[in-house]
Amino acid sequence: MAETKRGNLSLILAVYLTGLLIGGLYVGMVSPVRTVVQADFGIDGGTGIWMINIYTLFYAALIPVIGKIADRRGRRNVFTICMGVFCLGSILCGLSQQVGGFGLLLVGRVIQAAGAGGIIPVANAEIGTTFPKEKRGMALGIAAVVVGVSNVLGAVVGSAVVDAFGMANWPVVFYLCIPFCLVVIAAAVTVLPASATTRNRAPMDMAGSVLFVLFVLLLLLGVKGLDFTAFAESVTNPATWVPLAVAVALLPLFRLAEQRAADPVFHLEYLRNRPIVITMAVSFFIGCFVISLVLVPELAEYALDMPVGTGGYYVLAIGLTSFVATPVAGKVIDKVGPKPVILLGMSISIAGLLFLALVAMAAPNPVTLAAGLAIVGLGMGMSMGAPTNYMILENTGPEESTSAIATITLIRQIGTTLAPAIFIALIATGVGLDGYRNMLLGVAAFNFCALVLMLFYHSPKE
Repeated sequence: MAETKRGNLSLILAVYLTGLLIGGLYVGMVSPVRTVVQADFGIDGGTGIWMINIYTLFYAALIPVIGKIADRRGRRNVFTICMGVFCLGSILCGLSQQVGGFGLLLVGRVIQAAGAGGIIPVANAEIGTTFPKEKRGMALGIAAVVVGVSNVLGAVVGSAVVDAFGMANWPVVFYLCIPFCLVVIAAAVTVLPASATTRNRAPMDMAGSVLFVLFVLLLLLGVKGLDFTAFAESVTNPATWVPLAVAVALLPLFRLAEQRAADPVFHLEYLRNRPIVITMAVSFFIGCFVISLVLVPELAEYALDMPVGTGGYYVLAIGLTSFVATPVAGKVIDKVGPKPVILLGMSISIAGLLFLALVAMAAPNPVTLAAGLAIVGLGMGMSMGAPTNYMILENTGPEESTSAIATITLIRQIGTTLAPAIFIALIATGVGLDGYRNMLLGVAAFNFCALVLMLFYHSPKE
C-alpha cells in the first residue's frame, strides 16, 4: 500500500486539493448573494445573515466529531461521503427558490457545513500522513495555499456568477459545485488509497459528541453577540450571556463524559501536552490574524477615498505574496521544522502591520498601502495553515490525525469568530485613520502573542 501511495501521490494530492478548493470557495462565495437572496425571499438583513451564521456555527461544531469518525472509519470513506453531503446541501440551497423558501435554504446550509466539516480536516490529515515526512511540509503548504486563495476568491467568484447569470438566477451559485463534487467523488473512489479503519475498537463516544457539538454551538453563538464598542450592554443581553452560560455549564458534563469514554471525541490529555496546547493557542491567534483580511477593503476605501465596493482589489496584494510564500514555507519546514518558519512568518507580518499603521496610515497612497499589504501577505503565507497542521501531526499518532487537525481547525474558527468584534471596536476607538491604525496595531499584537508562544514550542524530535 505504501508503494501504491507513493506512485500516485500527484493524483491523490489533486483529488484532495479539488475538494479543498470547493470547500474553501463556499466560505465566502455566498456573501455577495446574501442581499439578493434577502430581496428574493422578502426578509430583512437580521434574518438573512443567518444563511452565513448558521454555516459557520455548524461547520465549527461538527468538525471534531466528523474528524473522529474519519479516524475510526477511514478517511477516504468519510471524505467521499462528505463530498456527497456537501453536494446534497448545495442542491437543497438551490431548490429553496422554488420550494421550501428560506427555511430550506438554512437546512441546505447546515448540510453543506456538515460536508465541509469533513472535507477540509480529512484532506489535510490524509495529505499529512500519506506523503513521506520529507515532503509533508511542502504538501501541507500547497493545501494551505488552496484553502487560503479559495477563501479570498470566494466572494469574487460569487459576484462573478451573479453578474453572469443575473440576480434572479442566484441558485446557480449553489448548483455550480454539483458537477465538480461528482467528479471528485468518482476520483476519490478510484484514486484514493483506503486508509486504515478501526471498526472493532470501543463504541463511538456519542454522549461526548453531542455535548461537544452543543458546547461549540452555544459558545460561538454567544461570542457572535459580543460587541466590544458597547461591551457591558452586549454581555448583559440574554442573546449573548444565556448561550455562554449554558456552554460553561456543559463543560463539567463534557469532561465527565470524556473521562468515561473508551474512545473520547476530544482527548483531554491534549490539555496536559505543552506542545499541543501551544499549537492550539497559536492556531487561535492565526485565526484572528487571517480574519482581519475582511477589513482590508474597508480600510483601503477609507484611506484612499475610493468608491464603496472597490477596495477588494487590495486583498490581491496579500493573496499574491501569500500564494508564493506558502508552498515555499512548506518546503522549508521539511528541512528545518515548523518553528523557525512560523517565527519568521510572524516577524514579517508584524513588520508589515507596523509599516501599514505607522507609515501608510500617516500619508496614505496606493503604493505604500499595497507594499504594506504585500509584506503582511508574505508573513501570512509562511505562518498560516501548514506549520500548525505539521505541528499537531508531529505530536499525535496517525490513528488520531484527523481529529487532531479538526481540533486546531476548530480553535482557529473560534479566533475567526471572536476577532472581528475586537477589530471593529478598535476602529471605533479613534477618529478616521486613527481607528484603522489602532486596528492594525491590534492585529500586530495578536501576531506578537503567537510569536512569543512559539518561542516555548519544542518539537518531539528535539
